[in-house]
Amino acid sequence: MFERYFIPIAPYLFLAVGLSLFLYIFGLLKREIHHLRMRLGQREAQQDAAAHVLLVQVEEMRAELRDAEERTAQLVPPAPPRSGLNLNMRTQVLRMFRHGEAQEHIASRLGLPRNEVALVLKVHKLAADGPLVETATASGSGRESLTLADPLTF
Repeated sequence: MFERYFIPIAPYLFLAVGLSLFLYIFGLLKREIHHLRMRLGQREAQQDAAAHVLLVQVEEMRAELRDAEERTAQLVPPAPPRSGLNLNMRTQVLRMFRHGEAQEHIASRLGLPRNEVALVLKVHKLAADGPLVETATASGSGRESLTLADPLTF
């Protein structure tokens, strides 16, 4: 008799139990999703509040900066120009010139203007070659000028 009533109803019982289990899990998931959305909303509200505080602080800093600039009424002085030619660079220029390299090549390799390379070489030649000779001026004003004993050709 058990088999006569239970077997035909068994699929419906399993279906009812499965559906009940599904509805229970569905309710649990809906509740969990609701809690997660609430927490997410709270976090977003906290982040929005923090972002607003930061924006207010940035605006205050901008206003303070504008006030400070107006009070000083001057620009920040520019950085001093970097020395284009130090002692090491001068030594390299002279060494490369002694090895027979052209001024243009030296300038491009060292990243210096060609005029600076030519100036270093001329000054070196002046120091190494000829002594300076003092000559009195024709007007007799007491001023003296310096001239080279040999004119420099480069």
